[in-house]
Amino acid sequence: MSYKVVIDNSASTLLQLLCIALKGQAIAVLNEADWLEVLSLAQKQGVRGVAYEALELLSQEKVSCASFPNRMMLMQWYAKAAFVEKKIAKYVEHAKDIAELWKQHGIKTIVFKGLARSRYYPNPAHREFGDFDCYLIDEHGNCAYRQGNEMAREKGFVVDDGWYKHSHIIYNDLTIENHQYFTSARRGGTDKALHQYMVEAIGDGTRLERLNGTDLYVLPLEAEGLFMLYHSLIHFLVEGINLRHFVDWACWIKANQDKIQWKEFYSQCKRFRLDGFVDVMNTIAVKYLGVELHDKSIFADSKFAERTIESALYDDSSIYNRSKGQWYERMHVIGNAFRYSWKFRDVARYSMIGYVWQFVYGYLCRQEKTEI
Repeated sequence: MSYKVVIDNSASTLLQLLCIALKGQAIAVLNEADWLEVLSLAQKQGVRGVAYEALELLSQEKVSCASFPNRMMLMQWYAKAAFVEKKIAKYVEHAKDIAELWKQHGIKTIVFKGLARSRYYPNPAHREFGDFDCYLIDEHGNCAYRQGNEMAREKGFVVDDGWYKHSHIIYNDLTIENHQYFTSARRGGTDKALHQYMVEAIGDGTRLERLNGTDLYVLPLEAEGLFMLYHSLIHFLVEGINLRHFVDWACWIKANQDKIQWKEFYSQCKRFRLDGFVDVMNTIAVKYLGVELHDKSIFADSKFAERTIESALYDDSSIYNRSKGQWYERMHVIGNAFRYSWKFRDVARYSMIGYVWQFVYGYLCRQEKTEI
């Protein structure tokens, strides 16, 4: 018996808005929508600014839709989008400040995740993020994780480096995640191999590109794409994913599809066990977010795309920020693996039991350590 995917009216409307924003084309919204519900969902999914871009475009083009927010609702949505823009602008300035501090000591700041991904968005200020994720290297390309922490402490910033993967540095109201590892490397296997690949791709840092002319640097393109897939897949398996991850990938592939050697990229996806997930993400980008592919070798017809969207919208798999302690979080990770085993079988294409064992081995049975 096949699984039947059900996406409600508000979610369907939000997906239409995201497609309009990413395509930059005013296409009539076909649904009769509860716009307060759509706004609430957009906020929960981290895409309120992007969705507002679509409403602006529809209003400017005077497109006749089945329904449209009234003036008061539009003002409320505008206020939400403006809040995002103001918050992101402040965070970007804080990120530049801390990068300048490290630069004075010969350290380069490589940015990834939220801020780096924003450059692919139609309006970068609408890519929401909460933390500033970075990887530091010295003039020889060596990881400068410890030096970065020490400099932050000397400046009086709060630094928590009790976890092996990254530290937390508090600068004003921005949380900086200073990474020692890109992946959950202590689990070994493909996690460790992907981290090593990222380090080798960065090299001594001389070929890295700057982010919009700042002293922030971005990952090499192929490494960036592989990390985006890895990061989203881990979210999907462990604690759930949201629509923002799909928008990230859609914007990335739209901007970079002609710059990637896809045969080699697929080979690396297979190496790092991302091949099933990249098919799902490409399918969502094309069928739901309006991306047009130029290269026919890019596969975008996964039968699990709709169920993955449904999972992002409705799964109750969130683990963190519930204030229930570390052991609750750890046991919930294991519970999610059994509850949503289809994600491992059909999308990630590897053993759920094997993953749980890796988790137990890496998180429960080993002490924190800074060398692998």
